Amino acid sequence: MCVHVFAFTLVAAPLLAQSAATPPSVYNHAAEVAVAGTIIGVEPYPSAEETVGVHIVVNTGREVVRIHVAPAMYIGQNNFYFLVDDRVSVIGARVSGQSAVWARTIMKGSAMLVLRNQDGTPRWTPAADGTDGCGVDHAPLVRTTDR
Repeated sequence: MCVHVFAFTLVAAPLLAQSAATPPSVYNHAAEVAVAGTIIGVEPYPSAEETVGVHIVVNTGREVVRIHVAPAMYIGQNNFYFLVDDRVSVIGARVSGQSAVWARTIMKGSAMLVLRNQDGTPRWTPAADGTDGCGVDHAPLVRTTDR
């Protein structure tokens, strides 16, 4: 019996850890929040499909929040860009258990980038959220709040 429990632990533990670390793949409108602050990082996340997702890291003054934005191509097609020290206001859904947000809209100055429809579905095509909401399937991210 101990062998079976040990074998189950070897097989199931990594799967349980992976599922606990994987954010939900559906935008949760009920978890929507407003985040405003200064960009302290712009991070590209390339995928095996040769697309690049963009995340921004925003310091609100109270916390540091990773914002999962969209594929870089979609951002560029909308004549938008992000630079460190830009001030932004984001409406999006908090990712459960993390200091991360899937962005629905981002305001920078008087310009607004709409990333998702009211129901949370992405406006880019294909409408796949990827592993973490930025629209690109990439390797799992290391989650830290150290900056």
